[in-house]
Amino acid sequence: MPDGSFVVVAIIALAAPLLRELAPRILVPAIVLELVGGILVGPQVLGIAESTESVELFAQIGLAALLFLAGREIQVDKLRGRVLELSLAGFALSILLAAGASGLLHDAGLVKTPLLVAVILVATSLSVIIVPLRDAGETNSPFGQQVIAAAAVAEFGAVILLSFFFSAERVGPETELLHLSAFLLVAIVIFAVITQGKRIGRLSRAMERLKGGSAQIQTRADLALVAIVVAIASDLGLEAILAAFTIGVIRGMTSDADEVADAKLEAVALGIFVPFFFVSSGIDFHLDELFASAEAVIRLPIFVFALLAVHMAAALLYRPSMGARRAYAAGFLQATSFSFVIVATQIGLDLEIMVPATATALVGAGLVTVVLFPAAAFALLGERLKPRPSDEPGPLA
Repeated sequence: MPDGSFVVVAIIALAAPLLRELAPRILVPAIVLELVGGILVGPQVLGIAESTESVELFAQIGLAALLFLAGREIQVDKLRGRVLELSLAGFALSILLAAGASGLLHDAGLVKTPLLVAVILVATSLSVIIVPLRDAGETNSPFGQQVIAAAAVAEFGAVILLSFFFSAERVGPETELLHLSAFLLVAIVIFAVITQGKRIGRLSRAMERLKGGSAQIQTRADLALVAIVVAIASDLGLEAILAAFTIGVIRGMTSDADEVADAKLEAVALGIFVPFFFVSSGIDFHLDELFASAEAVIRLPIFVFALLAVHMAAALLYRPSMGARRAYAAGFLQATSFSFVIVATQIGLDLEIMVPATATALVGAGLVTVVLFPAAAFALLGERLKPRPSDEPGPLA
């Protein structure tokens, strides 16, 4: 039987998109409302919900689904040429700037583990920024393609770095590199199996027949793939987020365009499990830590500025090709980061290498970027974000 907290979380998951639709002037995505709803009902405010076992189970599945869908967003075939070169150069510059900023914050006593904060600062939420780009008709423009490519590189790179340096079982860099290489081999094998499986006529016809009805075979296949790869990653001491994200990328590379199958998958993931992750993150949000001291109060604006500075400096590499205004707009979009911040800070708390005040301020900074940065980007472009349901972001950040 669902406990009381489970029921409360389910109600918030239902109410958030409804409120977003009924109040179109609210330009923030529904995931922000889910997080805020979790904060309100959690122990820090009303105290009517907590992270019970059932809520945590759905939240963990939601996290895996979130990263899987985010991986599917990456179009590997478009990561080439000058666009890829600028994206990689920007990511390298971002890492250097994030490392420098995190080192300064560590020296000032504001962060405990500068490397983890540096990884958080370089991440970008591709699935948040893809929707306003699509609404503005920019996804296929040179500007849109550059922003999407840079966001994909930053997202994938941040996931790799987080899993390599901050796995749940620290066993030394050499062993972790070996495990990462073994996981890469597993990913290649899975890619080959999926690709070759499509060429087996009898199997392909069976899969086609079982797409509908009670079988829903494609959704079951995706669930099985995620479960298998997450289990393998766990045995190798790697983070589950790397596994879910990687299998999502593979599925995006190997799956044919099928709007019906994609809609079914998103209905299960986004309609059931992913909202539990965001609401549960709000319940666990340490609001009191944000105002516990003067140092805690100044962390949030500092982190917001650091996110913007790290990504804006990298985006300035685009000025020769797209002009200053669009380069600045790209910087704002690439500095938008939310879901990855939640995931990374939770890992930091679990490993006891991050204090709650820092985690809270980082999540708060991510929240600010989602609310303000896309709007600022399109204001620079002379375009207005449309307050429509289509503004609803995709799976990640």
